[in-house]
Amino acid sequence: MIIKPKTDKTTNKKRYVIYTRCSTDDQAQGDFTTLDSQAYHCKNLLDAFGYELAKIGNKGRIDDDGYSGKDLDRPGIQMIIDHVRRGTAPFDGIIFFRLDRLTRNTRDLYWLIDLFNSKEIAFVSVRENLDSSTAIGRVVIGILGILSAFERELTGERVKASAIARVRQGKWVGGMLPYGYKLIPDGQPLPNGRQPHKIVLDEKISLHLKAIWEMAADNKSLTQVGLELHRRGLKTLNGKEWRRQVISRILKNPFYKGYIQYSGEYHKGTHPPIVEEWLWERANKILNARLPGHNFVQKERFYEYLLAGIIRCGDCGSHMVCNFSGGRGRRKFFYYECSRAKQALGCKAARISATTFDKAIIDYFRRASKDKSIIIKALGDAMLESQAKLEKIEADLKEKETRLNGFRHQANKLLELALGNAVTKGSTYKDKMNDLEAEIAKLEDEIDKLQAQKRVASINACSGELVYRTMGFAIQHLEDASPETQKSLIQALIKDIYVYSDRLVINMYVDEPLEGILPTEIASINEKRPTEACKALASTVSLPEVSDSCQQWLPRLDSNQDT
Repeated sequence: MIIKPKTDKTTNKKRYVIYTRCSTDDQAQGDFTTLDSQAYHCKNLLDAFGYELAKIGNKGRIDDDGYSGKDLDRPGIQMIIDHVRRGTAPFDGIIFFRLDRLTRNTRDLYWLIDLFNSKEIAFVSVRENLDSSTAIGRVVIGILGILSAFERELTGERVKASAIARVRQGKWVGGMLPYGYKLIPDGQPLPNGRQPHKIVLDEKISLHLKAIWEMAADNKSLTQVGLELHRRGLKTLNGKEWRRQVISRILKNPFYKGYIQYSGEYHKGTHPPIVEEWLWERANKILNARLPGHNFVQKERFYEYLLAGIIRCGDCGSHMVCNFSGGRGRRKFFYYECSRAKQALGCKAARISATTFDKAIIDYFRRASKDKSIIIKALGDAMLESQAKLEKIEADLKEKETRLNGFRHQANKLLELALGNAVTKGSTYKDKMNDLEAEIAKLEDEIDKLQAQKRVASINACSGELVYRTMGFAIQHLEDASPETQKSLIQALIKDIYVYSDRLVINMYVDEPLEGILPTEIASINEKRPTEACKALASTVSLPEVSDSCQQWLPRLDSNQDT
């Protein structure tokens, strides 16, 4: 995830808006409030990095005084969100003192991260050092985005469990009602103001819909059914003419015989049926017999290629495309193939099994979650650069503090001589004292900026542990995630992968590439049935010893297993 904030063309400096918040009005009263304190720290950090304030709010500052951080229902943050959504933001980034000043709601934080990233708006947290303009910051933000997907999936599981409980009671779980039914009020409103409803037949429509099953049971084709409904003047739910696909979906829907189907469960509903169960069964038996006019086969869902778009041929540099082939028993085999080799344009790279290769990549990152050195290597030059920057800042800070102490000593000595009448307090004395005071003030300002830079650099230099824990948490839950989430995590970390005959190179979104020996089972896949073996990628760099159980540990079969 690389964010390139827009900059002011005239000054070529990044423009930031300072956002502050406090929960009570009392905190916003007085000469120097908590809002002023937050803004002071943010301004120091901006000055330290040479950024400038945007022309928005009160001199580049937007306050939300007296508002809770439990949600985003605040005028200040809403102003920022509106500017970002419309693409008219007069700033390149937003800076705040701590994450809880922005929001205390994890969902809102993930949503804001997605919004800012999509609009290329950088953001910086002074205390936590969430800086989207640095390599480590982008890695942490990318992992947070992946964690938001896990959080959404967990929420979906809770909603699904509640819906299944309703289905087992025969209740409708919500959504658009099937054609031929309607909702009417059922009893008095609840204490929370919600009006209960119940499902009843729409007599004007349900009478005609029953003819669908009657004609299908009499072996009439779907086209004939559609013509009959047209003759009766009945339109679809959207007011359009009938199509065979629409009729087929209505015929197969068990809701019309009084049943509710949800998430693989099938229960008797409390709503009235349109068609008798025996008639529904007979009509569907004929429909599923694949007789002429009834044959509808749902398109099979294919494999989710985890490395689509980021895997390249090491021999010619071309993208490797996703493809599949059929085997015995209608089984499909999925693989990556060099686009030039596929078109016979001079490359002879062999195709590789997508299922085996994807498992190897997942296994590599699983080892990374257990072996911190792999993650530290992935961060590579980004952390080394942060460490070098920290050492340089510390050296500059020490040199300026030494000079500052020297000037203060001279000023104090000159003052003592003047008080002891050893020197006259004439123009020479005043000029000398003014020069010393100017040098002292200049050095104090420079030291303040260096100390702010030191705090940021020290956090950057020690971010390996944070990234390690966060990445480990994400990969720990990787097998429970959907293939789409697995793909999101991998593509948030990997920029591209070059596959050679004997090795592969993984280029991360941070600086240093990872080189690994390509498993022989992957490199030699050129036969009809791809191998099922999955060995972890062995890194060519020297890594600390790990336990035998860790080296031999293999992932369970996930939802991407070919069937």
